[in-house]
Amino acid sequence: AGPADYDSHASPHRIHTTVTMASEEPTNRLYVGNIPWSTTVEELRGIFSQCGGISLVDIPTGRQGRSRGYGIVEYSNVQEAQVAITQLDGHALGDRNISVREDKAPTKSAPSKSGGGGGNRGSTLGDTPAAEGCRCYVGNLAWETTEESLIAHCTGIGPVIQSEVARQPGGRSKGWGLVDYGTPAEAEAAIAQLHNSELQGRSIIVRLERAGGANKTGGVNAGRPEASSGLQIVVRNLPWSTTSEDLRQVFQQVGNVVKADSVCHADTGRSKGWGTVLFETTEQAQAAIQGFNGVELEHRPMQIKLDRYD
Repeated sequence: AGPADYDSHASPHRIHTTVTMASEEPTNRLYVGNIPWSTTVEELRGIFSQCGGISLVDIPTGRQGRSRGYGIVEYSNVQEAQVAITQLDGHALGDRNISVREDKAPTKSAPSKSGGGGGNRGSTLGDTPAAEGCRCYVGNLAWETTEESLIAHCTGIGPVIQSEVARQPGGRSKGWGLVDYGTPAEAEAAIAQLHNSELQGRSIIVRLERAGGANKTGGVNAGRPEASSGLQIVVRNLPWSTTSEDLRQVFQQVGNVVKADSVCHADTGRSKGWGTVLFETTEQAQAAIQGFNGVELEHRPMQIKLDRYD
């Protein structure tokens, strides 16, 4: 059985992370995608050391300490990195062919260059910016869907650069995930071909992941619509941990979310247990009420009504 209570992915750190836009000049830092889950830092270093001197090897992991299916390799100079791309892109590693390219997507501050590959153990794929138009949101997943089964389902469109199924702190799936493709064209093809396709007994939702869109300050009065617009809903009985990004991820399954606010106490920043979600159309707002009123979010049934007061 699939998820009856659409949960969401808390990624509040996304707006706090320092992001550096990579230069258009050639770089000595490489992104290595589609690596087997069992690949170790030592194995990756052994493969790439044949092309030059390596200053950093890292395999980022998710909250459970599990590989995200990609790695970062940094050489001592640009020339060696270019040799590695030429020689190792498409190289067979286990039962997969790895993809090797320059790491030019926006990245967080570089990890320590100890070479140990510790990475940021507490982060998630949702915290890491993807290339514009290359990331897909996949909703309505079955509880048992893993990164492996998600990648297997999505790889036919094009190589999956990285993927993650969002999970609660206890490891239980939240019923949705993210998939990164190499180009916007591949992402659009995935949406066209995989939306409403069946994965482990569930008709999945596939759409372009839209970064931002939520007011992270949780301000009650900032940019709210006029009374009786029919576009905004009020969501009550939320878990105290709910963020604006959580609301956006939950309700984008029924339509385009213009803005989502988890209302918080000004002094502590703690959620007040309710929030608002603004949609593009009144039909989407009604669909959210019909589809999610009474649905549990982290074991609390949401109470959803149309916002008729502002």
